Order: sequence, then C-alpha cells, then structure tokens
Amino acid sequence: MTLPAPVRFDRLVRTRSYAWLAAPITAFAVFSLTAGILSAHDPRAKGYFRLFFRDPIHLKAGFATAAAALACFQLFSAAWIFRKLPWQKPPWINAAHRWSGRLAFVCTLPVAYHCIFKLGWQGGDSRTFAHSLFGTLFFGGYAAKITIVRLHRFPRLVLPIAGGLVFTLLIGLWYTSALWLYRQDASASPPAAPAARVPASANPSNGARVFAGAGCGGCHTLARAHSSGVLGPNLDDLRPTFEQVRRKVQEGGGGMPSFAGKLSNTQIRDVAAFVSTR
Repeated sequence: MTLPAPVRFDRLVRTRSYAWLAAPITAFAVFSLTAGILSAHDPRAKGYFRLFFRDPIHLKAGFATAAAALACFQLFSAAWIFRKLPWQKPPWINAAHRWSGRLAFVCTLPVAYHCIFKLGWQGGDSRTFAHSLFGTLFFGGYAAKITIVRLHRFPRLVLPIAGGLVFTLLIGLWYTSALWLYRQDASASPPAAPAARVPASANPSNGARVFAGAGCGGCHTLARAHSSGVLGPNLDDLRPTFEQVRRKVQEGGGGMPSFAGKLSNTQIRDVAAFVSTR
C-alpha cells in the first residue's frame, strides 16, 4: 500500500495576483506626496533639541547613521532568514530582524520632523535636491513595504524588492546628509587668525540689523546679538571668519538655505562682518 505524499499547506494558500501591487504602490505615492507637500515651505527658525550633540544638524546625522547601521543589520538578517547565508538560522533572528527594523524607523523620526517641518524642501544644489528627493521617497517606500508585509501572500520576489528599495533610499539619505557632513567636518580648515580680512567698506553695525531682520538668531546662538537659536551651529563656539560667513550666507549648505535671493551683496557683506568681528 502506497501512502499519499504529505500535503504542503503553504501551497494551498493562494498567492495574490500582481493586481494587488496597486495597494503598496498607492501607499508609496500617498506617503511620498504627503511628505513632499508638508515640506514645501521656507525654513522655520524655531528651537529644536540637540541632546549631547554639537547642534541639531549633527544630532540628525547621528540618528541617520544609527538608522543606516540598523538597516545594514536588516539586510544581513533577512539574508539569514531566507537561508542565503552558510550558517543555520538561529531561533532569535526573526525577532531581531523585526525589532531592528522598528528601531531604525524610530531613529528616522526626529530626522524627518526636523527636515519636513523645520527646514522644508531644499533644492539649491544637486546634493540637497537628491537628499530631499530621497527623504520623500523613503517614507513612501516604507509605507509600501509595511503594506506588503501586512497583506501577505504577494509573489515571492515582491517583499525582497520592496525591502531592497527601502534600504537603497535610506542609504541614499545617509550618503547625502550624514556622510557629507562628516566629510565636511573632517576637511574643515582651522579658523583663520582674528584679523579675518574684513573689507574696510563692510559695516558691522548694519550687519547686526541684517542678522536680526533675516531671522539668523532663530537658528544660531550669538551672544553679541542676544540670540540663542539651536537649529544651526553656535557662532560663539565656531568663530567663523568673514569669508566663511559670507560664503555660507551666499551659498547655503549643511541645512542652511542660501540667502542670495533674499539679501543684497552689501547686506551679506555686512552681516558677515558683524558675525566675524564680534
């Protein structure tokens, strides 16, 4: 007597048709567009916490780096779960994979809040444009992946592709923000001597009025201007030179928008003189 072959119950569960991809694609579009719409505003000069970091920009870089590291563990653990590694899968790896993903997402929240509600969409150069684009698409990709996980029964390759997309977007975010910032910190030259070659035609007194009128004090701490903003670097600690201030106000970067279209060259020169000769 021949016994029947054992029944594979997983084969009895019907796989969803590709038409169901409309659900995660819709989630991707809705969340990406929502993030983009919410970030369509000028920078808002209000306070933000920085914990033990130098400033909120470095705080964001730290959180983004933690999220990227956890995402790398996600990729590694997923390969272990799907038996793509030469070692036997341990019983704890599934839980570790889930919780590392949740923690990575939590790490992105203070970064996203600052980017969306404080800085807004930044597109002054290719790096900031790419960073803004990666940011809006990341949350759409995350929403799409969660939709796939919760609905189950998608074709086999759908979840790995969605996970790979989210990983790629997160690494792109980290590359265009945290890594860029760390490279800037590493290559920054020490401050020049106090005689910072301030042009004789510059007017620091007028620069003080420009500093106040442009809202610089909402982002920066500068004792001479009686400001205590924490969005940007502490200017009393940084002690930038005239040319460093002029270039940063003119071109922006590192989370700071360019003021080239808002201030005249004379105003930019004067505010640079005010900050560098405090």
